[in-house]
Amino acid sequence: MNVDSILMLTQRYNEGEKVSEYCQRLASCLEEHDIETHLICFGNEDRDEKVGSLNLHEFSFKMHGDNYFSWSMLLQSRFMEKIDHIVEEEDVQVIHANNWPTLPASLTASKLHEIPFVVTYHSVEEERGMNNPHSHQISDLEWEGIDEASFIVVHKEKTRDAMEVYDLPENKVKLFADENWEKSVLELYRRAVEVNTNLENMEKEAEDNHGNFNAYVGIPSE
Repeated sequence: MNVDSILMLTQRYNEGEKVSEYCQRLASCLEEHDIETHLICFGNEDRDEKVGSLNLHEFSFKMHGDNYFSWSMLLQSRFMEKIDHIVEEEDVQVIHANNWPTLPASLTASKLHEIPFVVTYHSVEEERGMNNPHSHQISDLEWEGIDEASFIVVHKEKTRDAMEVYDLPENKVKLFADENWEKSVLELYRRAVEVNTNLENMEKEAEDNHGNFNAYVGIPSE
């Protein structure tokens, strides 16, 4: 299944920072396969420019929250604005979130635009110790991401083991700890797009049969 454009989200982009370098490394691999990568994140100013292999879309945000969790939730409306704009302009085929601060917007956009959704957990709240005043809300968000995502990507056994508390669906969670993990993520994109395309075709076939359930499932009419 061909994939042409991926939309990634991370809270901030800073060269040398772990998640930012992860996104850049993945984008570099995708570029070799003629796949465009768009990355949305918060920044000090509004800008859209090419940074390495990434099409970077930064947005500024002047509101303040009482704490990091509430501020992150306020940020979701700006994420959604940027997502809607890019989806209108580009043929985005997969939305790829990184960690819980990007989950609400990613989940909403996936449902609204009917685009498959993948999430990478670089760590989870159970792994971090559940010591945050909002740990239970964060953990609930992480579970919702697990429940809704086509696939969940982790790169450490420690993270995967910490996620066992969520009663994980084994076919969704993928541990990629080898050197060529980028190609494995690309294959997940292709599988997610294929599944989504098959579902769309099934829905269209049902509509073409005017809601006739018997015709749709292949039962001869009397």
